Amino acid sequence: MNSAPARLAIAALVLGMAATLATSVASAAAEPAATDRSTPQAKMDTASNQDDPRDYLAFSNIFTSDCMMHRAELRQIANTHPDQTIRVVLWNYTGKTRSQGSSTKILAPDSEPEPLGCDGTAGLKRRWEIESAEFVDADSP
Repeated sequence: MNSAPARLAIAALVLGMAATLATSVASAAAEPAATDRSTPQAKMDTASNQDDPRDYLAFSNIFTSDCMMHRAELRQIANTHPDQTIRVVLWNYTGKTRSQGSSTKILAPDSEPEPLGCDGTAGLKRRWEIESAEFVDADSP
């Protein structure tokens, strides 16, 4: 790997990753937080209100190789409630276009975050909005 083309390819890859990170940080600063109650960082938000299940849902982003192809990060959602299972219905938007159907996730307490998808594709930003959230029994479908 001492050849000039190999070094240029590695430099381009590193610069591409840095550009992706910078774009992600810049878009996160411009993105309204109230849209999906989320933050772009990998740390998850915790809630204070114990009555609303939405307050126990936390979005997070992580870097994955699949999403790096799209210069994006993997978007996840997690249940931060210590005891209750939450059913959440989400709408997915690509750019300004809403997907044709909603997705439903059953999130158990203290479970790993559930992957939603890459937060960008084909040059368009993707986002998820919570339509509804409710506490459910752990055995309910």
